[in-house]
Amino acid sequence: MAERKRQNARERKPAILKAFYQVIESDGFENASIGKVAKRAGVHPSLVIHYFGTKETMVVELVDDVLKTYSDLFRQLPRDGEPGERLDRLLDLIWSRQWHDAVGLSSVFSFLALSQRAPEVMERVKNLYRQYRRYLVTQLEFLQQAGIVRIDSSDAAVEALISLSEGSHYFCRFHVPPERLDEHCRNMTLTAKRILQVTTPPSRGLK
Repeated sequence: MAERKRQNARERKPAILKAFYQVIESDGFENASIGKVAKRAGVHPSLVIHYFGTKETMVVELVDDVLKTYSDLFRQLPRDGEPGERLDRLLDLIWSRQWHDAVGLSSVFSFLALSQRAPEVMERVKNLYRQYRRYLVTQLEFLQQAGIVRIDSSDAAVEALISLSEGSHYFCRFHVPPERLDEHCRNMTLTAKRILQVTTPPSRGLK
């Protein structure tokens, strides 16, 4: 019986979190009530309360789930290979449709706004960026030693790269038509290479 309950929780909790995410995307965070989430998930509201207790608890678990999505993306970032080819793979993934479409915009903005008043959410988001930053610093220092990029400070270069990529991901939808997203991603990749002052052509060459 206990094992069946654990199995039900493993199956139902992700489904409820997915329903919560969908309600946020369709109705906005403030309107994402437990009742709406239960209806979307096809369960009784008491079951949502049973698994999560409160909407606030559900928010934290959904934030963790969303951050795991980004962590999984980060794990796809290259850590080996010929330097020029590694740089290409790195920038191609950062500016890919997979990265752009990983999490809905409504949820991203809701969580960023929530982080301003919820310290536990803020700390989770900061921790993710700390991991991302450490990875990029390590890669840029390697690329500099390999003579691929020319930067005065890896920290400053990483700040510029993260600002460019996050600004692109969150705001390009307001000024770039959907049919031009691939072109936008190529432009951002070239801009990143200019910021990094790529000194020798990567594997595909600069255009």
